[in-house]
Amino acid sequence: MILLATVITVLTCSRIAGYLLQDGVYLRPVVPKLPQYSLYGKSMVLVGGHLWDNNTEVYDTIIRLAGGKGVAKIGIINAASADPIGGYQFYRDQFLKYGVLEANRIPVDLNHTTNNAKQEVLELIYNQTGFFFGGGDQARVIQSFLGTLGDFSQALLALHQMFESGAVISGTSAGTTCQTANYMIKSGVSYDSLLYGSFPDHELDHSRRDAMVYSSLGGLGFMKGYVLDTHFSQRGREGRMIRMLSDTRSLAKGSNYGIGVDENTALVVTHADTNRASGEVIGASGISVFDLSKARIQQSAYFHINDVYMTYLTHGDVIRLSDRSVTFSAQKSQMAGHENYDDVLTSDDVFYGSKSDSSRKPEFVRMATSVFDARNSRQTHGLTYETNPRFRVDVSGSGHDAEGWVERKHSFHSDISSYKNLHVNIYEG
Repeated sequence: MILLATVITVLTCSRIAGYLLQDGVYLRPVVPKLPQYSLYGKSMVLVGGHLWDNNTEVYDTIIRLAGGKGVAKIGIINAASADPIGGYQFYRDQFLKYGVLEANRIPVDLNHTTNNAKQEVLELIYNQTGFFFGGGDQARVIQSFLGTLGDFSQALLALHQMFESGAVISGTSAGTTCQTANYMIKSGVSYDSLLYGSFPDHELDHSRRDAMVYSSLGGLGFMKGYVLDTHFSQRGREGRMIRMLSDTRSLAKGSNYGIGVDENTALVVTHADTNRASGEVIGASGISVFDLSKARIQQSAYFHINDVYMTYLTHGDVIRLSDRSVTFSAQKSQMAGHENYDDVLTSDDVFYGSKSDSSRKPEFVRMATSVFDARNSRQTHGLTYETNPRFRVDVSGSGHDAEGWVERKHSFHSDISSYKNLHVNIYEG
């Protein structure tokens, strides 16, 4: 028996062959591998938002993974935006400026959900070599492409076929957050998330309006095994990621692992879903990788978690996604034995970002980096600015293969610093 969800009418795209069933109806067409598949396999470029117009490295990487300049055909999906057409025009101009052959609008959004099943839209999807999801509200993307029970629309099935064939999936801000195959964060800030916890969107306790909300349907299904978040360090989202993973890791679409991508920065994933799957960091800042596989929740009046491990990677660092092993950039050297400072730093506003001052490291990154770049101690703490209760975050750079690496620049704040296996505990303090 053939499920209706797997059936579409015949497509005329010359690249695609199908299997005829009856009455002129085909199964979803067989999509041949694109030339870039042999180099990169299934690939993604996950941007943390606030992508600068002149970030040549990120735009060029998306185009390279889509087949190269003069070849790449990018399907722009702006379903997250309240102005899908206006946003499309901006991204179209950007990609054309950087050398794509075509930049085409994939017209699926909240105002055009019926386009999910239209032959001409599916045909358009099958003719691209890559896709870019714009920013906005990730919940709009889910409502545009998934049914009320989380079933994939025909357009999303076609996107997955193209991903399997080697078409790069890329996006920024909401266009990155929605790519997870696990639960998808919709809203919340770190302090309120620690205080109130996280709730699926269909069970939200409205007496706790400030609680974190996540989509119980999950995301679009491209990035498996990791919850994704964006604008990460700049908005101090470490606390909400830890609480999100802690609350949902034992549920059907939960995970012990999360990745937060900073602004104007991207994680470039190649050979996804294989034992060669890896992610390289490009762009201006870093990515935060969380591991709660050993974490323990303590009985307490307020949220209390021990044994979270966190890795922060910056330009040129590579993470193997299957086991989270790290290769630091050849431009970096180990901090141990070459620390620049005597004492560690503390913070009295640990989840404060750097939205108003891009020349400074965000508070959590600043505090955490200091335990690797100080001679006199390998541990420190930060406090939340908010009180009643006030949460304390203890971090340690000792043990469990913890290391700090750096490409020295002009100062602590301009150094390109990375670390792995930072030990984190959070409790009322």
